[in-house]
Amino acid sequence: MRKKITIPKKVKDQIDKYPMVAVEWYDIVSNSSWSTFDELKKSNLATCITKGHLFSQAKGITKLFGDYSYADNGIDIESIGNTTIIPNSVIKNIKKLS
Repeated sequence: MRKKITIPKKVKDQIDKYPMVAVEWYDIVSNSSWSTFDELKKSNLATCITKGHLFSQAKGITKLFGDYSYADNGIDIESIGNTTIIPNSVIKNIKKLS
């Protein structure tokens, strides 16, 4: 049987401000080897998925964070980690996760 994990209400209220999302976006693909014109014609951008908490979308940029840590009081969120910044121009889709 799994142990039920509860999140303190104050932390839940803080983290709920930043929904968990999956961002589908296009990335650059490069190839340093020799290829033909036909091979280059068939090349496509890479499609990537980044999951995390949506921090903001402003000025053409989407910002996410994956981790957070508590302050010494064990209640407030003090810092965040695994941040990702994606230009909106390369985003194909953003899906809110439950």
